[in-house]
Amino acid sequence: MVAAEPGHEDPSAERRRALAAVDRDYPPWRAWPGVLAGVMYARRPNTSPPMVVRAITPGGLRQEIERAEQERGLRP
Repeated sequence: MVAAEPGHEDPSAERRRALAAVDRDYPPWRAWPGVLAGVMYARRPNTSPPMVVRAITPGGLRQEIERAEQERGLRP
């Protein structure tokens, strides 16, 4: 692994932190990075059927989680 230049953070570390924050802020959900094109996913397994959303930014993922919960009546 190559170290990031001083003053420049490893983008994957930043993405891991952002996904961990989504997990923390939306406890029923589990977020993970996709393999292709920087897509991020989140899954809420304790619904039937399980809910899955995706986005390309952490903010977009949060919006998709909130939209999905609102559609299912889990959020006002």
